[in-house]
Amino acid sequence: MASTTTTADTLEPRQASVESPAVEIERDRRQSALRELADSESYSRVLFHATQTGLVIADLRTECIMEANPAAAEILGTTTDDLCGHSAAICGFGDIFEPMREGNRLLERHKAELRRSEGTGIPVILSAVALKLGERDVVVLSFVDIGDISAVQEQLRQSHVHLEDAARRLESQRDAIIQSEKMASIGQLAAGVAHEINNPIGYITSNLATISEYTDFLRTLLSLYRQLAEMPMDDPRRDTVIDELTIALDEEDLDFVLGDLDVVLRESVEGTTRVADIVQNLKSFAREDSLQKTPHDLNEGVEAMIRMVWNELKYSCKIEKDLGELPLIRCHAGQINQVIMNVLVNAAHAMAPAGGTITICTRAHEDAVEISISDTGCGMTPEVMQHIFDPFFTTKDVGKGTGLGLSISHGIVSDHGGHFDVSSEPGNGSNFRIFLPLAELDDDIVS
Repeated sequence: MASTTTTADTLEPRQASVESPAVEIERDRRQSALRELADSESYSRVLFHATQTGLVIADLRTECIMEANPAAAEILGTTTDDLCGHSAAICGFGDIFEPMREGNRLLERHKAELRRSEGTGIPVILSAVALKLGERDVVVLSFVDIGDISAVQEQLRQSHVHLEDAARRLESQRDAIIQSEKMASIGQLAAGVAHEINNPIGYITSNLATISEYTDFLRTLLSLYRQLAEMPMDDPRRDTVIDELTIALDEEDLDFVLGDLDVVLRESVEGTTRVADIVQNLKSFAREDSLQKTPHDLNEGVEAMIRMVWNELKYSCKIEKDLGELPLIRCHAGQINQVIMNVLVNAAHAMAPAGGTITICTRAHEDAVEISISDTGCGMTPEVMQHIFDPFFTTKDVGKGTGLGLSISHGIVSDHGGHFDVSSEPGNGSNFRIFLPLAELDDDIVS
């Protein structure tokens, strides 16, 4: 018995010594978890109060604000103490709770408007989530004030509107400058154009005087022949009329008059056609282009501009043309013609007074058309070539040029997506190559 008791006594301490470490480990784990939870809650609370995002925790059932961070109070224009205990509806959150009570646990970010304590609206980005906090159902509301961002966006929008308006005004002024330079070019060519019109007008006037004389002669003959036709054959006056006819036919050669009448009429028609062409070219050149680009035949433009400035060219140079077959291009025809005219006139001035040859070539490439205008004039130094497209730069005498022709021409070609390629040497003339891109045209236009 003694031995049994002794054995039992000796076993119990051993069991205690075995269980004690496990209990201690579990206790340590539990205490560590509690410390971590406390640290986590402390960390979360620090974040809750430190974040710049407004955070409000409200009771889902009563809609009463339980807690708010300083950022929320600042955005809403009040204090955290004033927020806590009041209805969230006062701040503009009222519409959020009903959907969440019906099961919508998450409200994604969206634009909303809250209310400050003084009643003014605040544009915000708002999101909300419903969750359990202990035994209570709560809603966590987070929001960011975008009032400053909206103000900046409005400023940017207004700036964009102002820039667009300025761009439109600049475009309008640029078009006005192009039109003014066009009118200045016509003014400089006015004497030559007047001469070109005066030549056909002169021989039309002379031909009309000749036609008037021929008409008087033919009227006299017709009158005498009619008298003979109406007189009886035995009328003694027939001899007098026949004598008058003989005298009239002796004074004028009827065959010559009839032949020359055809010539002077044909010349007069050609003269009026020439005047009409000059006037039409002037009208086409002077009028403002439409806003829309239209299909245009460059070769026709080249021919029209040669006729336009012919009086400027014919006394100082010879024209050689090598116009290739070109597709239509979509462009502002008046502006492109202005470019061609400017280069032609500059080429003529570069060869005055000695004269020379202007060679005009047109070619079609894979993605562009080319107009090449070369002259055998004085050429340009590299220093001059660096400035030929600068506004108001000119090597001509005062009153002979505005210094805007090539500058505006460069702008026109650039606006059409094209470019200039210029080469020149002093004493060896210049070559201006103008490249304009090809654009797809509708089949009905091409046909």
